[in-house]
Amino acid sequence: MAEAPPEIEVHALFPDVVAFGPNLDIFPNKWHWAIRYPIGVVVGARGDLMTGPDSLNVVDYDARLPSEATILYYHMSDEEKRRMFPAGSHILCTSITPSVPTTRKVHFCDQVAQRDGGRCVLTRMIPDACDAVHLLAHSKGDAYIETYTQRRSRDPTGGDIVREIESVRNGLFLNKFTHVALGTHIAFLMRPNFAMNTADVDLATPPGEKKRIAHLFRPDKKVYLGGFGAPPPGSPLHISEGSTRPPNILFDAVYAGAVLNHFGTDALKAEFGATWQDVFYPNGIMTAAYRGDQAINDLERGKKSRQTRHAHGSPICRGATEQAAEDVKESRRGYPGSRAEASEGES
Repeated sequence: MAEAPPEIEVHALFPDVVAFGPNLDIFPNKWHWAIRYPIGVVVGARGDLMTGPDSLNVVDYDARLPSEATILYYHMSDEEKRRMFPAGSHILCTSITPSVPTTRKVHFCDQVAQRDGGRCVLTRMIPDACDAVHLLAHSKGDAYIETYTQRRSRDPTGGDIVREIESVRNGLFLNKFTHVALGTHIAFLMRPNFAMNTADVDLATPPGEKKRIAHLFRPDKKVYLGGFGAPPPGSPLHISEGSTRPPNILFDAVYAGAVLNHFGTDALKAEFGATWQDVFYPNGIMTAAYRGDQAINDLERGKKSRQTRHAHGSPICRGATEQAAEDVKESRRGYPGSRAEASEGES
């Protein structure tokens, strides 16, 4: 019987532990980014790995993977602690969109497809095999994405702040296989980032070259990369660098969702809900969004979701009844910053 690989526990600012197993395919001497970057995008602040809770000794990032069980601590500066904005445990629900077609939604689908050339940004599949996918789930609403991007912004000019959930910058044109697993079993790794350079994963690539690559968290489910004949893990996204592309912090959000899904403890997720609910959704908006998600999930379990398309075949929404969408819209009316648009039936 093969010997079990060593377990690495990482303590962040919360009184919880995130355990990483062996299924991140990394070089033995480049293991640090596979811990440091995921912790950073989950808690929303950059930090370093230390050997103790009060230690200021940063681990040797060039050392080889430890051969024994190890406990590390993620330390942040006071400035980074003030920036902290963790990813919510229900941050992503990209396979279900709780709404009916609206003018904003039609524009979102059209603009995302047009920007990405009418082809999947990962596989180059044709439009009929693709969806216009929200990176932050549509049910989160305008107030959430604005707060999220403001808190996580790294651009001094505010160029990475997104104020509307239906913004083209919150979307990607993806094949349906990848869509269903986005933010749970697959995410896109931004390189370089604060914890790694591009050469940490691809030794043949210059360290500073910018790439967004597919990271499959379930190596046994290669179908999530695009069905049969899909590109291999680590394949880059084909997306322009123009002003309408998604900001890096939204790719970080998707990655954080996959990390929480695979490695987050129940205690950590509960901590997010109990401690940060009022920050994620001030004035009770979280309750409205979550109720809408639950209604859609109940519907999905009861019958096959219905897909609605406009005249050119672009997907508009899936899995929602008009009543569920109306319930979410009504519950959000009157909340500051919710921007519910009654004239369009927005949810």
